[in-house]
Order: sequence, then structure tokens, then C-alpha cells
Amino acid sequence: MLEIVRGLPATTRVGIATYAASVAVYDLSAAAGVASAEVVPGTRSPMPSDLHSLLYGAGTFLAPLSSCLAAVEAVIGALRPAVSAAGPVHGRPRCLGPALETAAALLKRGGGVPSTLDPSGGEEAKGGRVLVCIGGPATRGPGGIAVEEESELYDFEEQAAKTYIDELSTTVAALAVSVDILAGGRAAVGATRLAPLVAATGGIVLLLEDFGTSFVSNALVAARRCAGRSAVLSVRASPGVACARVIGAAEAMTTDAAAALTAPSLLMLAGDRELNISSEDTADVFRLKSTDPSQGVAVFFEYTEDLPANFVYVQFVLWTSSGPGAARVARCMTRRLPTTGSQRAYLRAVHAPTAALLAAKKVALDAQSSAVGPAEAVQRIEARIADVAEVFSPPLDGAEPTLLHDFPEELAGFAEAMYHLLRGPMLGRLLGHEDERAVARAHFLTAGADTAACMLVPQLYVWRGLDSFEQVPPADLALQATDALLLDHGTAMFAWIGRDVAADNTTAAAARASLVTFGETLARGRFPVPQVKVFNQGSSAARYMVSRLVPLHRDALHEQDARYPPVQLLAPDARKALTESFLPTEEPSFVLWMRELGLAAPTLDASVKLFMESGDTGAS
Repeated sequence: MLEIVRGLPATTRVGIATYAASVAVYDLSAAAGVASAEVVPGTRSPMPSDLHSLLYGAGTFLAPLSSCLAAVEAVIGALRPAVSAAGPVHGRPRCLGPALETAAALLKRGGGVPSTLDPSGGEEAKGGRVLVCIGGPATRGPGGIAVEEESELYDFEEQAAKTYIDELSTTVAALAVSVDILAGGRAAVGATRLAPLVAATGGIVLLLEDFGTSFVSNALVAARRCAGRSAVLSVRASPGVACARVIGAAEAMTTDAAAALTAPSLLMLAGDRELNISSEDTADVFRLKSTDPSQGVAVFFEYTEDLPANFVYVQFVLWTSSGPGAARVARCMTRRLPTTGSQRAYLRAVHAPTAALLAAKKVALDAQSSAVGPAEAVQRIEARIADVAEVFSPPLDGAEPTLLHDFPEELAGFAEAMYHLLRGPMLGRLLGHEDERAVARAHFLTAGADTAACMLVPQLYVWRGLDSFEQVPPADLALQATDALLLDHGTAMFAWIGRDVAADNTTAAAARASLVTFGETLARGRFPVPQVKVFNQGSSAARYMVSRLVPLHRDALHEQDARYPPVQLLAPDARKALTESFLPTEEPSFVLWMRELGLAAPTLDASVKLFMESGDTGAS
């Protein structure tokens, strides 16, 4: 905790509160070496009388770090971990709800980071960020569940906790306060119950193995993230095209609120003309819950009628402001897109990776919904693949029937991405607890395009010595004893060192250093911050990486050649030994999965690239 605090800018206003059976908010004006706190009950929501001395007393509970660092160090130095006598980790008293209410009241009274957008349309809200460190579920006060899952009262308390979290989310979001929750340890923290809180405030839930290096790096980034909701996005499109959905850290705004926060008029491009469009037009306007550059929003359009022109226009305008009273800045991007009546031309124009990313975000959103759920979301993926094949590759009239229906080669990347989505951490069995899968989906829904693409389809790199890396398809045939590999799965990274490489200490040390450095280069700017986990071939931890790779060893030789060309360089005996070295698995390869759907797997463009740690790329 000291490392995190000392890593913040000196001008950052900070406050410290701890919670167990009650809430303690620490006075940062106390003498050096002394920790004193105001205590708030944890069995109920704080009353005005509970908060009076905290909000109107002589103590200082929010202060710039430059003026209170000594007091902060004294407070953190006085904290002690719970002892074993406190009972099992999951059952210890934690009044998370009252603690969050107290923190929100403190930010409202003391002022946090200014936010120019007040959801109520009145006086400007004061924003801020609450960083919650938690080691187990809330068990005390509103939002907590005190009974075990086997109890007949569990369902009642769980529903009451969900209702409370929903109400708290609205209250905290109205203050322009963002909440990040960092959970460490093995105990389930009830991430699905906390999801509405972080979703409403533009925050995030992180599930970490412990409070070690990964916790520190993520907490440092979380504490530095932009707080408050100070950006508005407006979306326009030509007649015949409408904005159907926006997925990400954004919420729709009312017409009046949108008109108040955008300029009176805006020049909209239409061919060679400029049209002066009133702010009260048909634009869809959304408030961004976060302006963190690691996050993004996905915008979906749909056709509302036949397109009358040869081109359509889409326009995005981002409105930002640096603070109260500051000028608003509008950044506008307009794109002209050609239309076509040819299905083949339309198909050739589809950018398969982007289409897959948008489809996957829809599926992840369905899986998070109680009306759909993960099981039905999986069925929808398979149905979508079948629909794409039927629409874009219909059987020719008079053609002989075949066992497998063709799938359009132009969308090969789309089909493979859906395959990885089914097997990956969001819907597959890579993560053991539903909390972990729900958190992975929540990260994916708000992630920017680059990070989300890696979360959807893992990227595999082979170390070629020094600082050179070669990208190859993410298949298990890459697991050769003579190589060292790095797998980038967005929010997780794994480095695998082959047996022959590990046998030489000098080579193994060089490989390990290069893998970690390259992984950190790829992860620069991401949040959550992925940690590179390094292990040797044959170790128990290697299963985390092997399970994410396509089991290509189950396919026929010609299919292996097509989907992983480097395997052709192996001698016949070496190739046979490689394919026989894998443990038996019932997991289907991409080819087998397509066959189960009655489809023939399309040919994949298995291009290979060289990557340098400096960021330079070049085709090999």
C-alpha cells in the first residue's frame, strides 16, 4: 500500500478508510506517527448523525498527498492483517456497503476531481475515484450476505444485497465517482453482485491471486485513471442507417441533457456540402462513464430502409472539457462508406476481425444478461455461424448434396474467432468459477479494440533469439522443445520455455528475459495490467497456456499443414513424436468444431510476422 501511495502525483487528494465490522475513516491531519480515525457503524447505512463529525468536524479526511504523506504512512504502518483467530476468510465481517456510502459522502462533501457533467442537470458534480481492496465477500450490513449458501435464508439475503447494490450504483454514479474493486486471494468475493456498481460508475473488478506484484501494478494504474464522467459521444448516420446499440462504458442521454452539453449547432459533412444541423436532430448522444484510454465503446448500426444513394455517412463527435468553466472541445470524425447491391462485393468488404469483435461483444453481453445466460449465448454463436454459411454460401442450384456445407473463405477469421470465444475464459472452461468468467466478460465489454482483439483470439509468438519474435497461429503444434513461446491473451500473458531451451542455463535465462520484456512491451498502456507468467515445458503451470491453444494435433496431416505451416519444416519422425506427445483430449480443434456444425472449415490465411521489442514489425 505504501508503494502505491508513494507512486501517486503529489497533488492527488487522498483519503483512507478501512472496514470490517465497522468503518474507520482516518484523520490525515494527525501528528506524525499517530493514526486516529472516526468510526462509522457497519450494520446499517450511515445516518447524518453518524457522518456529522466526519463531514463537519475539525479533522482532515481528504487532503493533497504533498501535505499528508507522513500521516498516510503512519496510518498504513499501523494497519495489521487479520489473524487466524478471526475465522475463515470468507466469513469474516466486511461492511463494504456502509464503507462505500461513507466514501461517497466524503467525496461529495470534500470535493474530488471536478466533473463538468452533472447527471441531474443541476450544479456540477464533484467526481473522484474509490479504490476498494477486498479479500472476501461482504458479510455485514446492507449489501452483505451473512449466511452460508446452504441456508434457507441465502436467496433472500442475496436478493436484498443485489437490490441494495443497484440503488447504491445510482447514488454513486450521480456523484461522478468511479469505483474500482481489486480482490486478492482465493475466496470468492461475489463479483457478479458487484458488477452493477462498477458498470454504472465506469470502474472495474479485478480478481488477483494475492496482494503481491500484480496487485501493486494494477492498483497504481487504477489510482491514476481519469475520474469523473467528462465526455459525451454523439453518433449520426445518413437516412436509412440508424445507431442500434452501443456497448461499453457509456449510457444514453435524454434529449434535454444532450442539448445542454453539446454545441448549439455543428457542421455536418454531406458530400461536398456543409449542413448546419441543430443539436436537436436525430443524433444519438451518450455520456461516457470513463475517459480511460484503455477502454472503448462499440457502436452498432442497422438498416432502417433501402439505401437511396451510392454512399452513406457516419459521424462521431466526442465532446470533452478539462474542468468547470473550461471551454468544451469537440473532436469530429466523419466517414463516407460506399453502398453496393452485390452480395459478393459486400462480403469482400467485410473486415472479419472487426466483425468478430462486434459479434463477440454482443455474445458477452447476452451471457451477462439474466434473460439469456452463458449456455444460451453459446447456442447463439453456433446458430450465427450456421446463418452466415447459409446466407453467404448457399448451395448452387442443381449441385449434388454434400455432407458438409461450405463456409465463405472471406469470413474464415470470423469463424475462428467465434471458436476461440467458445473455448476461452469468457464462456469456456478455462476459468473454474463463474465469478471469474463474469469478470472476464465485463473486461471484454469495456476494453479497447486492441486489447479486446487479444482477449478474443490469443496471439502466439516464437522467440527467435535476441529481441526477435515471430508470430505464428495459436496452435499446440507450436509447443516444440527447441522453442520458447509467448502467448498474449489480452488480460493474461504466458511464457513457455521448451525442454531443450531450459536445459542450457544461459539460453534459458536469455529466453526468459526476452519473453518478459517483450510481454511488457505488448502490454504497455493496458488496464488491467497483465503479468507474464513464465514456466517450463512439462510443468504443472504449463496447462494454463496449453489449454488456450487449438488442439491441432487431432487433425489430419494436410489440415495441420494448412493451419500451421511451420510444422512442415519438421522431419517425419520429429513430427510424429510431436503429435504423440500431447495428452488425450476431447476438446475439438477448429476443423472438428466446424464439422460438428455441419460445415467445412474455410482456409485460413496463416501469415507469419516478425516482431521486435522496439515495436517494429515486418513480414518474413
